[in-house]
Amino acid sequence: MGVLETRTSALTYVEAAHLARRVTFHPTRQRILSLVGKTPMEALNILLEPVSQPTPPTWWQDPAVFVDFSDAARKWPELQRWWVGHVLTTTSGIEKMVAFWHNHFTSDYITVYFAQFLVRQNRMFRENPWLFTNLSESIVGDPAMLIYLNGNQSVKGNPNENFAREWFELFSMGVGNYSEQDIVEASRAFTGWRVTTTGSSFSPQLFDAGEKTILGQTGTWGANDVIRITLQHPATAQFMARKIYRTFAATDTDDNAVVAELADKLVASNFNVRTAVAALVTSEWFYSTDIRGALIKSPLDLIIGLLSTLNISSIERRYVVDSLRGLTQEPFYPPTVEGWKGHHAWITSSTFPLRQRWAEALIAGRQFGTAASLKTEAGANLKSDLAALVRTLPDANDPSAVVRNVAELLLPLPLTQEQQTVLLEILLAGALDYEWNIEDDGFVTPRLGFLFTAIVRMPEFQLM
Repeated sequence: MGVLETRTSALTYVEAAHLARRVTFHPTRQRILSLVGKTPMEALNILLEPVSQPTPPTWWQDPAVFVDFSDAARKWPELQRWWVGHVLTTTSGIEKMVAFWHNHFTSDYITVYFAQFLVRQNRMFRENPWLFTNLSESIVGDPAMLIYLNGNQSVKGNPNENFAREWFELFSMGVGNYSEQDIVEASRAFTGWRVTTTGSSFSPQLFDAGEKTILGQTGTWGANDVIRITLQHPATAQFMARKIYRTFAATDTDDNAVVAELADKLVASNFNVRTAVAALVTSEWFYSTDIRGALIKSPLDLIIGLLSTLNISSIERRYVVDSLRGLTQEPFYPPTVEGWKGHHAWITSSTFPLRQRWAEALIAGRQFGTAASLKTEAGANLKSDLAALVRTLPDANDPSAVVRNVAELLLPLPLTQEQQTVLLEILLAGALDYEWNIEDDGFVTPRLGFLFTAIVRMPEFQLM
């Protein structure tokens, strides 16, 4: 029996919330309740329901190169708002996998320049979020990647090594498992691709069809051969297993037995990532207390998660993009080819207070950093109805229960008795228990604002 023994018993509310936080950007009460009483596998199938492609911007199929460069740059903000709008309104965990691949096969709008190609890449990740082999084969000729890592300049006799280097170091194996000569030889196998006005094309005349030795195997290899050979190497399964582990389970300390089992799942399934993710999040191990709260929320998890929890989806997309940029996760603009390193990198002496103040401002119904009220896409003022949300929780007329239930909704870890006592005092704000009446909006609304604000200021709120 492996470490990741499949759990077959039903999920509790707290366990369902844990799964929803890890697998989606939308850990809403309604979503959590839909999972309670289900087995982890049943719940996962609900969370990973297929998602249709969002309606793309009207210009996404326009010729993308040799156009006016200032016009191309004007499309970048629309690209960002387009994807953020889809993430805000799509509860499926597939969108978390789209973000996963965007951070794995990185490219950015400044380098790629033409937003049409990033729309295309984003749609590719959504169309095929699970099969690593297929994604790897597709990314070789992806026009955004060809521009980002100079693959469109790579020809027989003059190969560019950028993509080959990142293929081994960041996309598949990790440092120490390949040689410089492997990079040189693989770069020859990746030649022949060209960016066109509408995408990309492969030219056999520009491809180096000569013999190459890659990871000890010799032949007249092409791009798909490099991928096949790389995936046969045990380091690749370990590398991808560790990435899955650190994305969905924990980051500070790797459990090598778990990583090894995930690697075995990847190999047995021909690198079907869903198989490994499912083995991880449906295991008894995943629901242990050590795993809850073991990850720091990315800005996407923080911002989309709180907006969703507070039932705010019509908010101005521009404000959401600006907020993500301020918290260092600007869509389509990873800092380097390594992507966003995440976890502890999200929390610094400057970003931690910014994250707190952003959440406080949202609860108060105003934009962070200004006195301006939040706006809907149509322009109307927007403020979350905290009283309506709390009325959906059990025992809403019991202030002690309100504290516990709001904390369970917002925090991955249970309150200590001391925290419960302090938060109850904050909620009541000098009133007595028997004065609490959840139907009295004028009485409870400001007090609920105090409670929610206090909770989002807690360090534990930054965890998931």
